[in-house]
Amino acid sequence: MEYKHLPSFLLWFGILSMISALIWITAAILINPGFDFYTGALSQLGSPGANFPWVYNVGLMFTSVLLFIFAISLLLHSVNRIESAGSSFLMIAALFLALIGIYHGGTYPHDFVSLWFFILADIAIITWGIGLALHNLAWSGYILLVAAISTGAGFGLNWPSSAELETFGTAAIATWAVLMIIFLRGKSVVPAGSA
Repeated sequence: MEYKHLPSFLLWFGILSMISALIWITAAILINPGFDFYTGALSQLGSPGANFPWVYNVGLMFTSVLLFIFAISLLLHSVNRIESAGSSFLMIAALFLALIGIYHGGTYPHDFVSLWFFILADIAIITWGIGLALHNLAWSGYILLVAAISTGAGFGLNWPSSAELETFGTAAIATWAVLMIIFLRGKSVVPAGSA
């Protein structure tokens, strides 16, 4: 593979990260038949009382690596400093995703790192949307619409369980990743700051 095709290839890690999250979380649910999706939190799957909590925790850490690589691909495709900042926010969000697995449910930092993973991912989406507005208003509108709907629904609706809210947040990130891949696939890479 030639180096010039590497950024476009790395974009697919956005999809791989979402598939990875789905596989690991589904596996953790299957080996924990007592888990109630409609009343519990996904973090219960990685808590000490769960069956094989390492499945959930290691799965999040593995997924965070894929998400970090996707963030790198976005950075390589950035055409202005705002988009570069959005990519950096996603890199930090990926680190926080790993920290959710390290500081599993029941540990003191868990709630903090869980909340900030979603906040940082939301900031990444909004920042990329703003950056896109400088050169493509239509796609900027799509991205900012995803951010507005996901943030509004996340904070505005009364979610019966944390697991449902976490799944919704993950679906919003996945939707954004798909939109970014569609928009950036096949585009030539321009050094950041040149536009």
